[in-house]
Amino acid sequence: MFTPEKTEAALAAEKAGHGAYAIDWTTADDRIRLCKGIVTDTNQQMDPERLSVLKAVYEENPGEEPVLLRAKLLERLLLTKKLFLDENPVVGTLTSIRCGLYAYPEWSCDWIKDEMDMAKICSLGEIVIPDETKDLMMGVYNQWKGRTVRDTADINYKKLYDVDPRPYIKSGMLYDVMNVSLGSGCANYNMILTKGARGVLEEVEQSMSKLKHQSGDYRKLAFLQGIKIVLEAFVKWAHRYADLCEETAAGESDAKKKAELLETAEICRWVPENPARNFREAIQSYWFAHLLVEIEQMGCANSPGRFGQFMYPFYKKDIEEGRITRDEANKLTCFLFIRHTELGTYSGMAHQKALSGHTGQTLAIGGLTPDGKDASNDYEMVIMEVQARMQNIQPTLALWYTPMMEPAYLMKAVDVIRTGCGQPQFMNTAIGVARNLLHFGPDGVTIEEARNVANFGCVASGVAEAGSYIAGEDAICAAKFVELALYNGWDPTTKKQLGPQTGEANDFKDYEELYEAVRQQIKAGMMVQRRHSNLSTAAHEKIVPSIFRSALHDGCIETGMTEEAGGHKYPQGMAILSTVVDAGNALHAIKELVFDKKLFTIAKLREALEADWVGYEDMQKMCLDVPKYGNDDPESDAYVQRLFEDFKTIYTECGPNYFGKHCYLDAYSLSFHNLYGSIMNAFPNGRKKGVAFTDGSVSATPGTDTEGPTALIKSAAQAVDTTWYVSNHFNMKFLPSALADAKGARNLLDLIKTYFDWGGSHIQFNCVSHETLVDAKEHPQNHKELVVRVAGFSAYFTRLDGGVQDEIIKRTEYK
Repeated sequence: MFTPEKTEAALAAEKAGHGAYAIDWTTADDRIRLCKGIVTDTNQQMDPERLSVLKAVYEENPGEEPVLLRAKLLERLLLTKKLFLDENPVVGTLTSIRCGLYAYPEWSCDWIKDEMDMAKICSLGEIVIPDETKDLMMGVYNQWKGRTVRDTADINYKKLYDVDPRPYIKSGMLYDVMNVSLGSGCANYNMILTKGARGVLEEVEQSMSKLKHQSGDYRKLAFLQGIKIVLEAFVKWAHRYADLCEETAAGESDAKKKAELLETAEICRWVPENPARNFREAIQSYWFAHLLVEIEQMGCANSPGRFGQFMYPFYKKDIEEGRITRDEANKLTCFLFIRHTELGTYSGMAHQKALSGHTGQTLAIGGLTPDGKDASNDYEMVIMEVQARMQNIQPTLALWYTPMMEPAYLMKAVDVIRTGCGQPQFMNTAIGVARNLLHFGPDGVTIEEARNVANFGCVASGVAEAGSYIAGEDAICAAKFVELALYNGWDPTTKKQLGPQTGEANDFKDYEELYEAVRQQIKAGMMVQRRHSNLSTAAHEKIVPSIFRSALHDGCIETGMTEEAGGHKYPQGMAILSTVVDAGNALHAIKELVFDKKLFTIAKLREALEADWVGYEDMQKMCLDVPKYGNDDPESDAYVQRLFEDFKTIYTECGPNYFGKHCYLDAYSLSFHNLYGSIMNAFPNGRKKGVAFTDGSVSATPGTDTEGPTALIKSAAQAVDTTWYVSNHFNMKFLPSALADAKGARNLLDLIKTYFDWGGSHIQFNCVSHETLVDAKEHPQNHKELVVRVAGFSAYFTRLDGGVQDEIIKRTEYK
């Protein structure tokens, strides 16, 4: 593990109890508590300033190139948005309101009209929309209706295939992920820290000078001009904060506060325009860059990447020069993480059910150096200490495990898990590197690049700084295809014929006939998914291309193409597949009870499902009693394994993605299992209508893993090809007492190592008692800061949808 040297300057600062920065560290703890308390106590409010700018810029620039239109939108917003200072020395907020939200109606706007007066909840609680903001939102709705990403994709789908794609989404088969503003992975923040915006502008000029003004070059020129517009505005925005700090300092009578404000002004005058020279400048420069990425397209999956790696040189230098102490670095990181937690997003109730308001700012720690050595360092230890102290829901930590890690580093991670915040999730570095080599080998990825693996959003991965999954394909519900096979392609939710007529299920002679019907439903559904996804990505490229975020992805400046056009080095798709475990358990129940034991017919089963098991409780019990996946039972696990393999084969057969690249699926859930559960009828695994499906991708259905944790991890490790799939998602829940002592910690680390040795890719833990969760649901006012692990993210339990709360409560609790 990398650690700073104990130089004379470092020892002197440690002895004095402070470094050289002007921050009043004696009041820092109180300020941290105040800032955190405001976040957890303040309802989020919809800020109208972006909507006003959006409406004006589009009205003033009809017919403008989309990349220049988006650049002018961002420029106007940065130069006119209201700025304010608070108790946090890391300056910069998403909106002009503390804990405010922006709306992004360019992606979809129906929710504005349909849900205007409904209660709205996001990751930090209730959303307040003042009446005057509602009026503006309706004006923007009228401006954008029929022109959004979603509308454009749907219109083009109808034109090309003479079918309305909306019923496929309403049925719960698919969810059109591209209908909301999203993140895409890990921007190259180190570029800003080491080159500054001026250095990036020089690269833009070099790229522009190479254009020959031939076919296609004018589009590239417009994009590069857009980057110049945004980077100049980026610098001016930081200078506006410098001006505000100086103005505030002029009226400040407290000498310590005045000194801090003037130092902050000096920092904002220097970064992000220029390379950072020290740790505090690096923190502020990083935050400006990350915040602008979020302002441009606020949504899930703008991840900080390997933050501890690119920040470590600044931390090491400051420690060794006595400019900062380790404790002060801890406090400054606390302030930064509060800023991350303040960020929020909302794009309608379906989006909220699917993502739980999660912003996906997953920070990767650990992993490997380019030459294959253990990359863990002392600043990452500080990061874990901050998370244990703060219990923040963002950024969420992902530890990329290697066998070379020092025991102290791993035990620090267990200390964080013990707090109950569900972090860090553990990722298998060996799998992540192998996955990068498989997925991007055809594009020339090197082993050094492949080792630079990090989370893109929750649990998916890719090449940090050089890749993104901007092709956000429609998410897929595996359980729906079983239901369609039982109804000959007819959907009981929408009352429409959505799938092919694969035969009357009651007439099937054996299980294989039924399973072939399921496969045919999957084939048809996945072709709908591919076609609609490609049209959605095309609409994204045409209507909402990212400018700043593209500039921070390796390759886009060189190619003169946005990431939406595939300009970055390693583009990939994101197609989230969930509910496979539910589908597998349901098929096992049908095979055993209908075809093997002949206890009832498919027709009788459909009656029971349509009645939500009421009056058919004996049949429901039979279905519940059939052995389930997750108990190291080869027969039960085989149903899940077969489905994962068939989805892999069928998805590949559907052809390349929007970028012409080979396609890979993402196996995880976010909160899609809750969304699909709220839509679909009762299911043959014994589940009742409206109840959430199983979380994760290889987690057991809550309460069905009865053979202990070792049996469960064995089932999970064998369920899915973790190198082919872009992600894998596995939740476990332990009683706090199970990890209370050193033996419990060692047992947990042994469990993780064994799971990874068997080929597992991802694992994460809740460490909160059943009683605490139940009381928090009944008395939320007493548990406002209770953090739990949901999917690839943590959330405040009391702000979650009731369906997700119930699913977490029901998860098997290991002792």
